[in-house]
Amino acid sequence: MAPSRKYIVYKQSFQSPLITSRGRWEERTSWVLREQKEDGSISFGEIAPIPDRNDIKTGEFQAELDNWTSYQIDSSDFLWIRPALTSLASSIWMNPDSPRQYLKSSARLWGMKPDHLEGVVKRKIGILPPADEIPMIQKWLKNLPEGVRVRLDPNESFSRDDLLKWTESLMHFTSVEFIEQPTGFKDDEWLLNYAPQSPIPIALDESLLRLDFYAQIAGFGKNIFFVIKPILFPDWISLFSVLKDCMDRVIFSTAFESPFGYEALLRLASHSPLVPGLERSCFLGNKHEFKQHHQANLSSPSVSVDELDRLWRELD
Repeated sequence: MAPSRKYIVYKQSFQSPLITSRGRWEERTSWVLREQKEDGSISFGEIAPIPDRNDIKTGEFQAELDNWTSYQIDSSDFLWIRPALTSLASSIWMNPDSPRQYLKSSARLWGMKPDHLEGVVKRKIGILPPADEIPMIQKWLKNLPEGVRVRLDPNESFSRDDLLKWTESLMHFTSVEFIEQPTGFKDDEWLLNYAPQSPIPIALDESLLRLDFYAQIAGFGKNIFFVIKPILFPDWISLFSVLKDCMDRVIFSTAFESPFGYEALLRLASHSPLVPGLERSCFLGNKHEFKQHHQANLSSPSVSVDELDRLWRELD
């Protein structure tokens, strides 16, 4: 069977806008790659830039995609599409007889289903000035049902002073599991120094892509969590190699991928014992969603490669 490489642009609308510190998010755009090898095996990869990420050059990775489909450049020479290429090469697509594992109930994204205040809830913050927002969050935390755990995500919107105010204000709320990626790239090193003494645990997300993560991880404090969005990492083999001894602090999380990238995420999420961040109800009801991706108990794997390929052919 002749090998082939193709990609599509996949756009999916949120059922209701997602409001973050970066603004109003109504639609997600992904570039989804499909590769068929000579033996007939099929795999998928995806790149989906985060809105307002100034370091992403859409035109440059579009050019790489065109070179990739025409086999003009060796895969090792690509830069922008490497996260998709590492997925294409992954063994997650290769064994149709892999045993199915059921994942822990995902953290729910607050505001999508307000009635789901149980288990772990993730809430976006950094939307209002701290003087207005902190009292609001404190009141919300006080009224949460017993046993609910909370992850707060400011999406890099905090200054250093903002973070100090927030951690001091929330230090007595044992329901707060961590604050995720509170500060931006200019404060990455400062955040690493502050995290071990923070009264609220800190989770690193975007900064993992900027720091010398692979070399520094051994020196990271024990109260630092790692939020891993596989769709953003260019080398899954190296990633899993450095994380193998600290999986008890790893949260696999969605970046609101297409069904193809989401299935890849599910197939990786079973490696961590922590509650993952797999909330996808924002796409429930969209035309090309798989019902298996909206079950109360998600599984790994969930949708077969054949099912994904049928969807691909429908979209191509």
